[in-house]
Amino acid sequence: MLDKVVISDILSRSCVVTDLMATNKVEVIEHLSTLLLAENIINDKSGFVHDVLAREELGPTGFDNQVAIPHGKSSTVNETRMAVARLRDPVDWETEEEVAVRLVILFAVRNADSSIGHIKVLASVSVALGDDEVVEQLMQAETSEALYRLIVNNTGV
Repeated sequence: MLDKVVISDILSRSCVVTDLMATNKVEVIEHLSTLLLAENIINDKSGFVHDVLAREELGPTGFDNQVAIPHGKSSTVNETRMAVARLRDPVDWETEEEVAVRLVILFAVRNADSSIGHIKVLASVSVALGDDEVVEQLMQAETSEALYRLIVNNTGV
């Protein structure tokens, strides 16, 4: 179980990408899932994508500051982790104000880890992403390494 979670323990540099070209949220989720599969974080990409999209049907995971935090609790997840993409161009994502999204943080959660630790990480990331200055820094990060460091340094977990 994940009771105490540190972002650097669940986000690897190889799962952070900048200038991702995608035309819709499914392409973004599929690309990030490919990164997770390459790291053996998930064992079935199509099954994981299916589970994330099923969660998306329950309610919006996009925010009006151009950020989305899709997540999937799934039996296809070997290890609870996350992947991040800053998009070259905004894509449509369900938000309260129908704002297109440019930054996506995808959580892959093992069924066994759907505990308080997972909720704390989501909450911590959500709080950091509620800070307009932090979001602006994330949007301006020029490299994947810079984006990774900003996320790790600004989540407070």
